[in-house]
Order: sequence, then structure tokens, then C-alpha cells
Amino acid sequence: MVKWEIVHQKEGITDTMRINILSTISTAINTYEESEKYKIATDVKNWLEATYGKKWCVTIGDIETFQSACSYYDSKFLAINEKDFGWFIQVFQQIP
Repeated sequence: MVKWEIVHQKEGITDTMRINILSTISTAINTYEESEKYKIATDVKNWLEATYGKKWCVTIGDIETFQSACSYYDSKFLAINEKDFGWFIQVFQQIP
């Protein structure tokens, strides 16, 4: 079972959205190898765009070393730690 730690959830991500996003990430993780972060991120991004509209971004990196700078739209931002693989994952809608 994947273990999640919610690092930051902005008000544009509802609790229902968060639950659905985590479920989709979990499914993608179970579909691919641990080394296939890009495929996992792409599957989640495609699901987000089909479900919540265009311009979503999903980033995955190691908790200890991952860094990023981004602009998100309409407070739609979720950052989580995935404990089994030690990943930091960001999900956000980009500014149109």
C-alpha cells in the first residue's frame, strides 16, 4: 500500500479531488516500474486533463533532492511525499 504525506494542499484542490488524484497516482505506480517516473507522471497528467480540464503538470522527484519553481493557476496545487519510494510529487494546474 502506498503511503502518502500531504505536504501542501491549496484550496483549489478539494478533498474529493485529492482522493481521486492519489488513487490515480497509486494506479499508475502499480502499472509501471519504479524507474518509470515519466510514464507515471504522464498517465496522471492525462487523467487530470481528461477529468479537470487542460494545462496540468505532474512532477516526480526524490524527496531529499527535488527542487522546482512553478506558477500554478486558481490555487490548484497539491504537493505530497510518497513514502514507499521516497518521492516528492507535485500536481498543479498551469496558468493558461
